[in-house]
Amino acid sequence: MKSKSAKLIMVTVLASLLVLASACSKKDEGNNAQQPNKQETGTKENDTNKGVDKVVDPMGKIDPEIEVTAIRTLEPTTKFENGETIENNAWTKLYENEFGIKLKYLWVSDPTQFEQKFNIAMASGQLADIMPVNGIQFNQLVEADQLADLTDVLEKYGTPQTKEMLKKDGGVGLDSATYNGKLLGIPVNMGSFDTASLLWVRTDWLKKLNLPEPKTMADVFKIAEAFVTQDPDGNNKKDTQGLGATKEVYGLEPGLDGFFNGYHAYPKSWVADASGKLVYGSIQPEMKKALEKLQEMYKTGFIDREFGVKDKEKFIQTVNAGKLGMFYGADWSPLLFLDGKALDEKMEWKPFLLPSIDDQKAKAQTAYNVNQYYVVRKGMKHPEAVVKLLNAASYQWDRSKYPLTDMNRNGDVDKWQYALVQASNPIQNVELYEHVKNALEKKDESLLDVVSNPGQATFYKNINDFNNGDKKGWGFTRFFDAITLLYDYHVNDGFKLTEFTSGPTPTMVEKQATLLKMELETFTKIIMGESSIDSFDEFVSNWKKLGGDTITEEVAKWKASK
Repeated sequence: MKSKSAKLIMVTVLASLLVLASACSKKDEGNNAQQPNKQETGTKENDTNKGVDKVVDPMGKIDPEIEVTAIRTLEPTTKFENGETIENNAWTKLYENEFGIKLKYLWVSDPTQFEQKFNIAMASGQLADIMPVNGIQFNQLVEADQLADLTDVLEKYGTPQTKEMLKKDGGVGLDSATYNGKLLGIPVNMGSFDTASLLWVRTDWLKKLNLPEPKTMADVFKIAEAFVTQDPDGNNKKDTQGLGATKEVYGLEPGLDGFFNGYHAYPKSWVADASGKLVYGSIQPEMKKALEKLQEMYKTGFIDREFGVKDKEKFIQTVNAGKLGMFYGADWSPLLFLDGKALDEKMEWKPFLLPSIDDQKAKAQTAYNVNQYYVVRKGMKHPEAVVKLLNAASYQWDRSKYPLTDMNRNGDVDKWQYALVQASNPIQNVELYEHVKNALEKKDESLLDVVSNPGQATFYKNINDFNNGDKKGWGFTRFFDAITLLYDYHVNDGFKLTEFTSGPTPTMVEKQATLLKMELETFTKIIMGESSIDSFDEFVSNWKKLGGDTITEEVAKWKASK
């Protein structure tokens, strides 16, 4: 059991590496990196005192020096060395030396205490100049009219690299932070690329039973039935399962989101109806049709009969024991099955694009993944400070002056965490695919961009090793197969991003947990046959009465503000 838990932690760390490496991306660049010409990165603004244009230098120093107050979270496990503290470290010194910004923390909190301290600060009017906040807190500050407009500030003081990074998601993050034409925060968008489901199938079982690879939902049903009834593991026992699931119903390890998407249903997501109004995906008619089919599959035993009590850990154990043949899950899923592959070398998993129930392409739903905003207190004299600090996160600093061991990592001390404002590349794994694919095809490791994403080297090495006979590279090779399919979705409009790209509304904060609990309980009972399919209609009615209609109105109000 401990080994499986450790593996889950390893995968979580890996996923974080892939989407979070940009937090320290350009900090990895060497001493010979060419420094951008500051004049070239500047913009012009009118100096009203002199009546002439002056160049605004995004990387220039504010003179005279200013003091900027801030708040932040700090994990209790954060390590320091050489007398450094969160108030006094290489990053705070860089801010002061390069930008003339002396950082003063009003308070620093354990993440578990941040919300309480923030609420007290907001109620008392003791807001800091720069604040990293979550979606709920961001919305509270917007409603209270407490935030500075950063529209012109970003345009004037953002470097080309900073602006490009913020727009790589097609403007989703910036749009989420814009109200009535005003940019009220800098979004931290981790990207939604890896939040989509794929269909994973044991292709060694397909071959043994002479079954075609799945292209339609009808194929999925036939494969699930065959995996249960035709003894794919060859032990002359009826002990294999068709479609896997867990008691969480939704999710990536595994979940049924991809199954619903095959019916053009998008649970827990907000979609536009025919009139353009945003509606909650879980209460749409398409969900009822999908649930009815799942109920039928459960009754015939083609879905794991224990899914209602099975957690992710037990699901992984089932796969590694060689008893499951198909599930909807994440691109990184093969890394969970290394023990199973070691036990049975013939076990082979392959990802597939989501099959559809009809002739319309199935789109994979993706989540809104902006979990933090950097905001500035309204009335702050130098709001450009937050943009300068963001510029610093992706600037090519002279490593003779700012060595990696001070700015990024020294042994097991992660010093990039000391930076108040960090950059995030929302399409980092899109770029990972492009670079790794190019390097593999041309057999040229120098084509990797390991500075922006160290994970590229990991994939390149493991895939090469696997192709050369090293079985240890199997997990990353299959992982890359999945990324290839997600890339296909990316370039061919195959994702279905939720239309509600904001932090929770007030009623969501108050009632969403209760509504979701009711949703999962109702759907689980329907699938297991404990409730009739018509109970779906009762659920929809109750959802609306117990807060859903109010939430829908709040979502409509949010959309109108855009």
